Amino acid sequence: MDTTRYWQLVEDSRAGAGDEWEVADRLTDRLSALPPAEIIAAQQAFWDLMADSCRAPLWGAAYMINGGCSDDGFEYFRGRLITQGRAVFEQVVAESGASASRRATS
Repeated sequence: MDTTRYWQLVEDSRAGAGDEWEVADRLTDRLSALPPAEIIAAQQAFWDLMADSCRAPLWGAAYMINGGCSDDGFEYFRGRLITQGRAVFEQVVAESGASASRRATS
């Protein structure tokens, strides 16, 4: 499973969901219906997204938003960010990097 397919599962899970917990429940239901190899591939796609978003500027944003952010807290923050969908995830990750670049060149 590539990240495009994973994002489709997330988007399908978001449709009509009330909050990120409901998205997670729906995503769990969708994943549990897949063959084991696809579940493992989905886990890898998730961790690829987590790795892609493990950036100091985003951690700084999480720190500011939450009034602090431990290692675990940053992991939870990024997991929740993934439940917001691909467009939001990619925008937030890109903007956190762009903000850091602007500050570095100022």
